[in-house]
Amino acid sequence: MNGATIGCSIFFRAGSYHPERLRASWHRWVLPHAPLVEVAGRLVVLGDPTHVVKDGGRMPGVVSLRETSETQSKPDYFRGQCWGAVGLLVGSLSACFCLPLSLQLHQGFRHLGEEDTHDPALKLGTRVVQMALSFALGNDRPVWLVLDAFFATASVFRLARSVWSVALQQPLVQVITRAKKNYVAYFPAPPKPPGKRGRQRQYGMKLVLWEAFDHDDFFRDVTLCIYGKEEQVRLMSPILWWKPLGQPLQFVWAVTP
Repeated sequence: MNGATIGCSIFFRAGSYHPERLRASWHRWVLPHAPLVEVAGRLVVLGDPTHVVKDGGRMPGVVSLRETSETQSKPDYFRGQCWGAVGLLVGSLSACFCLPLSLQLHQGFRHLGEEDTHDPALKLGTRVVQMALSFALGNDRPVWLVLDAFFATASVFRLARSVWSVALQQPLVQVITRAKKNYVAYFPAPPKPPGKRGRQRQYGMKLVLWEAFDHDDFFRDVTLCIYGKEEQVRLMSPILWWKPLGQPLQFVWAVTP
């Protein structure tokens, strides 16, 4: 057992290989062999951070983390590691699963006396987007990046829009996330009347996103395949301005049976 432990320690600390090269080799193998799910010419990538409880005092990346679960029996804080993960959707839209692409520690280097290998300007949310960007750039494949409401921030959209696809004339990574209930958006401002002084207004009428469900006449009926079954869904998908980003975004409201 001691020999195996020493052998593993030498392997993981060896300088004869690099984790980034191993990860790139895994990506190159997955793309031609896995049954990829593509939507509108883009691969579907799922991303999320996860917290893992660890008690080891000498384990790398172990920090104090705040419990985000609503379960009252759990403590407010615990010791553990914060990981960021991205995976590729494979199979088919009716029967699919997530194939892991990359898993990285996102916190816990400074207390070990080591430099953070990530860009210090990147936050916890944008680091997951950076992982998806690295996959898309390294393999020259546009992707949809599906995230939860934690990532509904301007910095996430700004980073995703920083790299464009020349062929598609669109960002290489398109983010799909759930907006928070207290968010508001703005319709485009009407054109300025001729002869009126001042610059053209950018923001028009304000819309509270959650209150849009009260306007049933704005929705249209669409037939979608959900979990292998065709269902009637009411949708509304206008392009509105979002002030934190300062750019237009496409918002989608959906009313399912």
